[in-house]
Amino acid sequence: MKLCMVNGYFHPFIGGSEKNMYEIGKRLARVDDVSVVTSQMEGTSEFEVIEGINVHRLPTKHYKMPVIYPPPLPVTKGVISRIAKLDDENQYDVFNLHGRWFGSYNSVVDYAKKKKKLMVFTLHNARPVGISKTIDLFGTTYDGLRGKDVLRSVDRIISVSHALKKDIMEYGLDGDKIDVIYNGVDTEFYKPSEKTFREEHAEGFDNLLVFVGRIIQQKGLDHLIDAMPAILKEHKSTRLLIVGKGKLVPRLQEKISKMGLDNNIIFPGFIDDARMPELYSSADLFVLPSLWETFGFVLVEAGACGTPLCGSNAGGIPEVIQDGKNGLVFEKADPKALANKVNIMLSDNNLRRDMGRKSREIAVEKFDWEIISDQTKAFYSRAMEEFY
Repeated sequence: MKLCMVNGYFHPFIGGSEKNMYEIGKRLARVDDVSVVTSQMEGTSEFEVIEGINVHRLPTKHYKMPVIYPPPLPVTKGVISRIAKLDDENQYDVFNLHGRWFGSYNSVVDYAKKKKKLMVFTLHNARPVGISKTIDLFGTTYDGLRGKDVLRSVDRIISVSHALKKDIMEYGLDGDKIDVIYNGVDTEFYKPSEKTFREEHAEGFDNLLVFVGRIIQQKGLDHLIDAMPAILKEHKSTRLLIVGKGKLVPRLQEKISKMGLDNNIIFPGFIDDARMPELYSSADLFVLPSLWETFGFVLVEAGACGTPLCGSNAGGIPEVIQDGKNGLVFEKADPKALANKVNIMLSDNNLRRDMGRKSREIAVEKFDWEIISDQTKAFYSRAMEEFY
């Protein structure tokens, strides 16, 4: 198979789409011919081979769009001419676009249709609804002008969760052309490790809660903070680590101070990827209070480290947290429900131990990237057989 993946960003840019492309791509590249067409970021070369993936980066202007979307907006000229040249050289069997928000790269859909090539779209983002008034407005307007057309024009769609598939079908898409293939986790890297963060950040505390993610409204951190007094009422020796970066940090720190929780909720700052297994393993409980979440990479990472999980019922979270088995699920945007579930788990050491063991088991058996890449290869094979 000759595969060309297309997206505005790729490794070393850190994001869910980019991680999916990198992890699946490097595994398929053991046997297949895999290329990536993406934007050139500062400090990266126009062409390089990364773990067997041929990465072609195009000169790009990146515009910061903080109100609308966290990553910068890449505007690239000549995407189609470069893709056409690469296609002439490689004769790709499949094109796979990984994001509808980057207009420069959406043009691959029209190219593939013209050339009668199989066009796949991997869906990482739901409809822009219920995020914020500004994002909802711009996102819905964009989808009306272009996004829906992209989704309707491709031949097949991979959705990273059933919840995401259900959501996007509200656009009138044919469910028969959408396959669900989850994101994954490297269970050889993410595994039970030394609990070094307890000594560094939770000395003197009996319980350590951990959140990892962007510090943005979507993650529901206000509700987690609001739940802390009820948690501390039953388990006063508890500390919460909020790990990540984002524009809400100053406001949340101010809120925490006003609530008198400075000693119980801390922001440890940047933590290197190499130490993430230690962080997850240090937690008595990993908590994800998101208001919307298409999948939740951090859940499978924490689970692979043998950590019990507690998350909201938003989006694809209940597909990772099997309620009552590897964790508990609570109603989103409900601090009382959140505190209740956390208190249940903190009160029962045996329950957490059993759930942690199950978390690791589920990660290995269901979400390992080797399994996900095999499912993706099988999907491509079926799609090519039906298309050509």
